[in-house]
Amino acid sequence: VSQSRYLRGLLAGYGTVAANFLFTVISVPLALHHLPKEEFGLWALVLQIGGFLMLLDFGMSTSVSRFLADHKDSVGGGAYGNVLETGRRMFLVQSLALVTLATVAAWGLPRWLDLPTNLVAEFQKLVVLQGTILAMGLAVRGKIVPLWAHQRIDITQMASSTSLLISLAVLAAGFYIGWGLDALWISAGVGALWTNAWQWMACRHLRFYPPPGRRGSFQPGLFVQMLRFGRDVLLMQLGNLLCQGSQIVLVTKLLGLESAAVFSVATKTLTMGTQLISRILESAAPGLTELFVRGERERFAGRFYQIFTISLITATSLGVGLLLANRDFVSIWTRGSIGWTKSGDALLALILIMTIAVRSAQGVFGMTADFSRIKWLALSEGTLFITATLLAAPFVSLEGILALALAAQIFVSLLPSIFQTFKIFPNKSFWFSNALWIGAVMAAALLLDIFLADLCRKPFSRIGLAAFGSVLVALILVGGLKKQIKGLR
Repeated sequence: VSQSRYLRGLLAGYGTVAANFLFTVISVPLALHHLPKEEFGLWALVLQIGGFLMLLDFGMSTSVSRFLADHKDSVGGGAYGNVLETGRRMFLVQSLALVTLATVAAWGLPRWLDLPTNLVAEFQKLVVLQGTILAMGLAVRGKIVPLWAHQRIDITQMASSTSLLISLAVLAAGFYIGWGLDALWISAGVGALWTNAWQWMACRHLRFYPPPGRRGSFQPGLFVQMLRFGRDVLLMQLGNLLCQGSQIVLVTKLLGLESAAVFSVATKTLTMGTQLISRILESAAPGLTELFVRGERERFAGRFYQIFTISLITATSLGVGLLLANRDFVSIWTRGSIGWTKSGDALLALILIMTIAVRSAQGVFGMTADFSRIKWLALSEGTLFITATLLAAPFVSLEGILALALAAQIFVSLLPSIFQTFKIFPNKSFWFSNALWIGAVMAAALLLDIFLADLCRKPFSRIGLAAFGSVLVALILVGGLKKQIKGLR
C-alpha cells in the first residue's frame, strides 16, 4: 500500500470536508435569510428524493471501480478496457432511465406528501431539474471511475472541494440577483459540471484510459458479473437511503415542511461529522483492497484494526461535542430561527458513533468483494424504521424519529455486521475493548451534560466546554486503545 497516496487522499478528503463545512455554514443562514422556511424545507426534500433517484446506478459505480482495481496494473490489457467500456454503456442507459423516473416522481409525489398547493409547481420543476443534473453526472461516470482503482482519491476530493466553493459563489450571487429557489439548482448544476470535467481531464492526463485499439468492448458475461456485485451494493444503498434519506421525507409527510427545515438544519452537524470521519476509511479503502487482492491478509487485518479504531475514537470525541453543544451552535448559527433540544443532541451523538461503526464494519466486505453476508441488513433496518415510524405517526416527534432510527441501526445493522466480521477477523477482544471504552466515555459525558445543565447556561461557554471535552475524550481513548491503534494482529 502506498502510504503517501493514502495520506494525500486523506488530506484531500479533509479539504473536501472543510469546503463542505464552509459551504454549509454560509449557505444555510443565507438560504434561510432569502427563502421562507417552507421553501428551504422543500429543497431539503428534493435533495433526498435525488438520493433515491440515484439508486438507478444499481451499484454499478462501486462495481466497475472494484473490477477495474483487479486489472489496474495492465491498462493496455483487454480486460481493463472491457470493464471500462461495459460500465460506460450501462451508465448511459441508467442516465436516461433516471431522467424518466425523475419526471414521473415530480408529478406523482406531491399528493402523497400532502404538499401545499402553492409549492407543487415549484416542487415538480426542482425534482426534474435535480434529476437532470444527476443524470448528466451518471452519464459521464464511466470516464471518471478509474481514479478510485488507481488510488487517486485525492483528485476526486480536490474536484469536490473546488466545486463546493464554486457552487457557494454561484448560490450567493443568485440570491443577491433575486433568483430565489432557482439559485439552489443552478449552483448545484455548475458545481456538478466542474467536478466531472476536472476528473475526466485528470484521467486523460494520467493515461488511465486504454490506448487506441485496446479500449475494449461491451462483454455480456462481464456485465452480468458486475451486476451481481452491484446488486449487493444496491441493496445496501437502498437500505441506507431508507434509513437516512427517508427521514426528511417522513418528517415532511407527518410533521410538515417547516419541521423538515428544522430537522435538516439541526442534523447538519451529524452529516458533516459523518463525512469527516468517513474520509478515514474511504481514503484507506483502495490500499486495503490492494492488500487483500495480493493475499497479504495479516497486514490487511492489522491496517483495518488501525483504521477502525481511529475512526471510532474520532466519532466518539465529536459525539461528545454534539451532545454538549449542538443545540447552542444551531441557535447561534441560524440567529435563533431554528430551535433544537438536549434529547435531540444526545440521539445525534449516539447515531454518529453507531453510523461510523456500521460503515467501518460493513466496509470490509466491499474490500473483499463479498457483500453476501450483510447485503440484507441495511434494507431490513430501513424497512423496520419506516414501518415503526408510520405506525407511531399519531405520537411521533423529531426526536422520536431519531430514536427509532437509532434502535433499528443498533439491533438490525450494527450487531449482525460485527458478528459477520468475526469470520474475517477472529480477534473478538478487539471489538469488546472498543465497545467497553466508548460506552464508558459516553456514559460519563451524558452525566456531565446533566450535571452542567444549570451551571453552564451561556451558549458560547457550552461550546467552549464541548470543544475541551472532545479533545479530552480523544486523548483518553487514544491512551486506552493504543494497542489497536498500533495495528493489533
